[in-house]
Amino acid sequence: MSAEKARRVQPLSGLDAAFVYLEAAGTPMHVGALLLLDRPRVGRAGFAPHLRAHLQQRLPKARALHRVLQAAPFAMDHPHWAEATDFDLEQHFFAHRLAKPGTQAQLLALVARLHAKPLDRSRPLWALHVIEGLADGGVAVFTRLHHALLDGQGAVALARVLLDVAPGVPVPEHAEPARPAHSARDKGSTFARVSSALLGLPQTLRAVWSAAPQVIDTLRDSVMLAPRTPFNVQVGPARRIATGGVPFADVRRIAKHFRVSSNDVVMALCGAALREYLLRHNALPRTSLVAAMPISLRAGDDGEANNQVSMAQCALHTEMADPVARLHAIAAATRRIKQQVSLLRGFIPTDFPGLAAPLWASGLSRVWASGHLAEKLPALANLVISNVPGSPVALCLAGARVRASFPVSIVTHGLALNITVQSYAGQLDIGIVSDRDAVRNPALMVRGIERAVQALLGKINP
Repeated sequence: MSAEKARRVQPLSGLDAAFVYLEAAGTPMHVGALLLLDRPRVGRAGFAPHLRAHLQQRLPKARALHRVLQAAPFAMDHPHWAEATDFDLEQHFFAHRLAKPGTQAQLLALVARLHAKPLDRSRPLWALHVIEGLADGGVAVFTRLHHALLDGQGAVALARVLLDVAPGVPVPEHAEPARPAHSARDKGSTFARVSSALLGLPQTLRAVWSAAPQVIDTLRDSVMLAPRTPFNVQVGPARRIATGGVPFADVRRIAKHFRVSSNDVVMALCGAALREYLLRHNALPRTSLVAAMPISLRAGDDGEANNQVSMAQCALHTEMADPVARLHAIAAATRRIKQQVSLLRGFIPTDFPGLAAPLWASGLSRVWASGHLAEKLPALANLVISNVPGSPVALCLAGARVRASFPVSIVTHGLALNITVQSYAGQLDIGIVSDRDAVRNPALMVRGIERAVQALLGKINP
């Protein structure tokens, strides 16, 4: 392999590649963001040409957006990232205009249709949709990026490439860090990766053996089975999306008063909304719902555009009617999760050798889908809830102020509901994605979260 080719070709880690293999189950594995912009000051041509020129200028600094998937020969390793040699912005930039009157319902319906479409794997795995024609004169920008490319924190870091702290003033230090070149005997070689794993096996086994009793006890105490809910179903090809927001100051005030973390409050708000929703539909289980909660394994100074994340189970205590009791129970649960992650961090895999993985991993995904196994096997979680830190100050995109940034995430078979929140400029922006048939009106959950904030504030000032 030449030095130039080694520089341009980068193998996916096992975790990154897993998001590619999971698409064999028929569920697109990209994440998105719906940005609402103030009315831009542009000419009669509209905002789309202005934004296209902005992207053309900034994209050279976003290396991840120029990567394309390249299959390993004979499917004997994970796919590789290679730099696209014929990158064309027009294949990733799309302009839309809502029909009058340009309501929020029209906007979310369009975003749901776009989000349900898989990205074209022959191109770099991202797309940007600018949507004009909103009733208030503003503009929406919907971005889609494949989860194999980056995790939630990586997405925020990548957004700094495109966003400004003020019109024309880029976010400081927004360039992606350089990644080391890979030689033929380095991470890029299947033989080298398998050999490295085998050579390190004795040391790994010794570490596992010494920690085995504590690890086994931790796993036995931490793994839960979730009750069956309307969300634990096979997902179809269509999606529903709801958005909303609550003042982040209210969340912090609740956290400070009850001496819990802001994330504990977020989980409690979601638990309250889910309890209310399921009671309305006469479907609330007697035992607690369980959320799959992403946990970052990323070091604080690590800005690489890849995935460094795992999942933990968190009981939402939806069996409790009292909101304060529920909040304290969730806080106790998350403290245990932190202790468990601290113990298990060294044993949580983010990579695995890719020997024939494109065949067996994709095959397992197809079997999972075709056999409707998510509806037949015990459930480990009812939904995914993710809390992503964002910018504390308002940002600009191509000169227009971003007034909201709603995350739009993934649903999969057995987990037909995803609630993701992101702090932004004093707000906690909420994005809910569901299978179209599993949740008919996800906006009810947004309203439930808003009511849950007021209920906890009422306990502070009765």
